[in-house]
Amino acid sequence: MSFATPRTTNNKNMKITTILMYCSNDFRWIEKCVEQASKISEEIIIPVCDHYFDGTPENREILDKTYELLKDNPKVQIIEFEWSPNYPTYYWANMARIIGKEYSSSETDWVLWLEADEIIDDILFNKWIDSKEYEQYDSFKLANYWYFREPIYQAKNWEDSVVLVRKELVNFDLSNPREREQCHEFLPVRKKREALGIDNLPMIHHYSWVRTKDEMLRKVKSWTHSGDRDWVSQVEEEFKHEFNGSDFIHGYQYNIVENKFNL
Repeated sequence: MSFATPRTTNNKNMKITTILMYCSNDFRWIEKCVEQASKISEEIIIPVCDHYFDGTPENREILDKTYELLKDNPKVQIIEFEWSPNYPTYYWANMARIIGKEYSSSETDWVLWLEADEIIDDILFNKWIDSKEYEQYDSFKLANYWYFREPIYQAKNWEDSVVLVRKELVNFDLSNPREREQCHEFLPVRKKREALGIDNLPMIHHYSWVRTKDEMLRKVKSWTHSGDRDWVSQVEEEFKHEFNGSDFIHGYQYNIVENKFNL
């Protein structure tokens, strides 16, 4: 993929490179995720491995469909890289982030570590930037709403998975199995967890577990946390019934809300 020259956003205060983790399992989110991220970013770098991180070959048809879908967005740069055996899954997650950083423009000064199922409320985000809240810190974990099974089931608990960090501080070590969250925690700088918008509400909507049974099974078999527990049995059990107001991951309770992004 050719590199697109960053197009200036309305944000003069903070120049953001969004590094967007993506695989074909997340195709249903990618268009809306990129659309929203484009409104707050100078550029969006999407590192894509030709295999899932567990070594299963990627779905080439969906990858090609993704590339076609995004080809006309001048802010998007897709970097596909090759998988090889004998490395743990976390190695490839770190590799993707390193690739994203290396291809970022020298004109940006912040990195937003985003995943394709995390969608930004651009209006709230830009208001937060305009408030210059970010000047007090060097790294943020941004609070997010969390959803399960359908985009109308929103957990009463908030999480904070997305990381926004000054680019000069970014350093992923391929030998160290740190996720983006842990990299934030280990930085010896001014940092803030559960960062909210100026209205004290989250600016991110996280749809990682909004999936059909087949989509959820593909997720848990191939993601970096596949060995953490018996995900397959839990997914099978979950879909024996209609949504019952709780989830098997955290045991959160839920509100019914509007489908904000018409997903």
